[in-house]
Amino acid sequence: MSVVDLEAELGMVELGDRRRSVRAVAIGRELADDPSRSFPSMFDSAGLEAWYRFSNSEAVSPGRLLAPHFSGAWARAGERQCLIVHDTTEVSFPGESEREGLHFTGTRNLLHLHVSLAVELTEAPVVHGLVGANAYVLRGGLWGEVKESGELEALGSGSERWENAARQVNSAAPSSSSLVHVMDREADDYTLWVAIMGMGDDFVIRSARNRRTTEPAVYLFDRLVGAPILLQREVILSRRSPQRPPSDRKYHPSRESRPAVLSARAGTVEILRSKRLPAGSAPPSMTVNVVEVVEQNPPEGVDPVAWRLITSLPVATPADVATVIDIYRKRWLVEEFFKALKTGCSLEERQAESRRALLNTIAVLAPAAIRLLQVRALGRNAATRDEPAQLSEDERSALMAMPRAKLPRNPSNRDVMLAMARLGGLLKPKHEPGWLVLGRGYAVFAQFLEGWMAAKSAPSLRRSRPRRQL
Repeated sequence: MSVVDLEAELGMVELGDRRRSVRAVAIGRELADDPSRSFPSMFDSAGLEAWYRFSNSEAVSPGRLLAPHFSGAWARAGERQCLIVHDTTEVSFPGESEREGLHFTGTRNLLHLHVSLAVELTEAPVVHGLVGANAYVLRGGLWGEVKESGELEALGSGSERWENAARQVNSAAPSSSSLVHVMDREADDYTLWVAIMGMGDDFVIRSARNRRTTEPAVYLFDRLVGAPILLQREVILSRRSPQRPPSDRKYHPSRESRPAVLSARAGTVEILRSKRLPAGSAPPSMTVNVVEVVEQNPPEGVDPVAWRLITSLPVATPADVATVIDIYRKRWLVEEFFKALKTGCSLEERQAESRRALLNTIAVLAPAAIRLLQVRALGRNAATRDEPAQLSEDERSALMAMPRAKLPRNPSNRDVMLAMARLGGLLKPKHEPGWLVLGRGYAVFAQFLEGWMAAKSAPSLRRSRPRRQL
């Protein structure tokens, strides 16, 4: 898996002026060293003023800044099946003053970010990068999409953002790519399913509604009652922190990590169009496949895991069912991306005062968050943690020269992740390192590596110095 090169990507940004392009490269270089650092500490006074002019310029936009990253993600994905994981997160900027163009609550300024993350269906967590990103502002219960021009365009309903994202990704994908859109319960939308299938793509979407079917008195959630179990699997459920936005906690309650035995049933069902939809807006019914995943014998007092996945993919065999479940389980990667962006890159601590500046800031930080996600995922996943580290020879030599890193001679991906965490001040060696510790550690290493490379490029520097006379 190739990882993101921030400086190279920003060097390809087309901003209509060479000076702005040079500034983009300089920003990329600084972010590569430490994405969690604040902009005032990243630049001197002149550089900080240049950053403010850059981020507020009408010639600079999120679409232009992210275009090279999108292209790089498609190139890394190649011309094969690609999972596109979609999700929306609430970005909160605390403060008692209103920021231009955001939703101000009196104590916070809010923005919603919807992203499309390209990943690969392998046991290893292979993340290619972002292939779509859209910003929304919610005011008075109404959604507005921030267009490339900076203007706010009202949506008929917030659910439109899922279809908009799917269409944008479909139009940008290589013609030979096979896309599978992966979405959570907010995307339980009949017209969205019709749209995705009409584009020639597939989907795996978690169901939230007990829909009517063409079988009299039979609803979706009852359809698989009594069906044979096709698959049983033991997994480790990840921990969910209670310190998350209310919108996240509504659908994903907090929980501790625990092992769970999951059983799966599957079948085909014909679902009726919702009565709320106009007669001509969608077909009267559509045939989809359903996979029901239920936790067996959960701990006392704990609600069992229960998924009902709606999909256009086949579910005829246990292998088919396993594939659908594995595809949906990749959704955790987009949640990890949001953590990398908010914590590893300190997004919600940024002090830009206008919507334009904030969105350009997000566009600059997002590729840095992808790179942090790539490094951390390889170091934590059971399928890749023990594989040889993906380091260049210079990176390996420099990291081994740092006493606090304690890197072995033949390091694995996990060895590298833990070395970075130690550089960042990891205090509990038995705990998995968090985003903040890894971000700090990477900053320390990047600065050391810069000096290492400079010394390597001038090996005769010490010999060329005149000897001091005694």
